Amino acid sequence: MYTDEIIAEVWRNRDAYVQEHHNNLDEIVADLRRREKTHPNQIVDRRGSRTKASDVQE
Repeated sequence: MYTDEIIAEVWRNRDAYVQEHHNNLDEIVADLRRREKTHPNQIVDRRGSRTKASDVQE
């Protein structure tokens, strides 16, 4: 069977990250939220910015 080394590395990293947070989803979410707040780049939420074709003026 073919083993993709990149996928295997991603899974190892994922498993290590989960173990670092004691397999606790609340800890993982808290860590991700903390990282998001301290990240130097701004996260853009575009869920409310879509316009309808009828709203566009020509």
